[in-house]
Amino acid sequence: MDRKYWSFVIPAADPNFAEAVRSLEDRGIAGVAIPQVYGTPFAPLSAVAAVTTKLELVSGIAIGLTRSPFETAISSMELDHLSKGRFILGLGTGPKHWTNGYFGMPYNKPVSRLREVVQILRHVEDGARSGNMQDWDGELYQLKFESYQPTMPPYRERIPVWIAALRQRMCELTGEVGDGLIGHPVWSVEWALGQAQESLAVGAARIGRDPATIHFQPWVTASIDEDEKVAIQDAKPWLAFYSGFAQYYPFFEAHGFGAEARKISEASQTMNCVEAAQFVPDEMVKTFGAHGTPDQVREQVEPLWQRANSMCIVPPNWGLTPEQLAAKAQAIADTFWPK
Repeated sequence: MDRKYWSFVIPAADPNFAEAVRSLEDRGIAGVAIPQVYGTPFAPLSAVAAVTTKLELVSGIAIGLTRSPFETAISSMELDHLSKGRFILGLGTGPKHWTNGYFGMPYNKPVSRLREVVQILRHVEDGARSGNMQDWDGELYQLKFESYQPTMPPYRERIPVWIAALRQRMCELTGEVGDGLIGHPVWSVEWALGQAQESLAVGAARIGRDPATIHFQPWVTASIDEDEKVAIQDAKPWLAFYSGFAQYYPFFEAHGFGAEARKISEASQTMNCVEAAQFVPDEMVKTFGAHGTPDQVREQVEPLWQRANSMCIVPPNWGLTPEQLAAKAQAIADTFWPK
């Protein structure tokens, strides 16, 4: 089976964005993921759709709780038309303080909310196709469509939904309502192949589904350098960034790094992630992601292909200068991508 690699693209970081994505397509990359940091990923994905013909496109990720589910559904259908059926809706819950603080939206019951967002997407697809949009009266969302005027039917009957997960409950949700699972870039290889797959199977079993039919795309953070020590050091600000979120404590504790994560989080109250990186031990870096020389990183990610249908390898994109980030991205391309 051909190995399908995806690229993670941050439009604001590349002044030659359109040219860059065209070159990815020419190189044989399967698809591109564009994140929500902090603006919607739908606008730059529209630009990608306009300048490419083969690349698959995923919102990687769209934070599902920061906008109306109806807006998410309509934006997805528009993008599917613009891309002629190449769009995949990648959804996640995002950090709690982003949703509450930055966007001013509720974060209560995040798993239930995301489930309902997916259900509303399917409801809107059906209504747009039939021309008869019914009201939605759900547990967390109530939508009224009394004067709704259909604009266009969906390009495809069903837009694929890939759900981004950190811990077990989101993996289970993917098994219930998702078409694909995006593995968090902070996952260890052991977690991706062990607990994540077990939880995915639990969710799939609830609806009598074979978990093997669910697309699995791990996102692997890779810091690559000919000097292993430099590679590890460069990944520390990235790990300090994620350690600063209280909702990540149980994940780090499950790997034996709970105390370290709490210490880093405390430091992050008065330091940025570059400064807090001094509290990240080497062994913690070696556990999460894949870091080292090109040969070492290839060896570290190889086991993931036992289950992965595709893979997105991303640089440690917190705490690096634009020049450092570009060098890391180039190292990933040279190590993994088709020539």
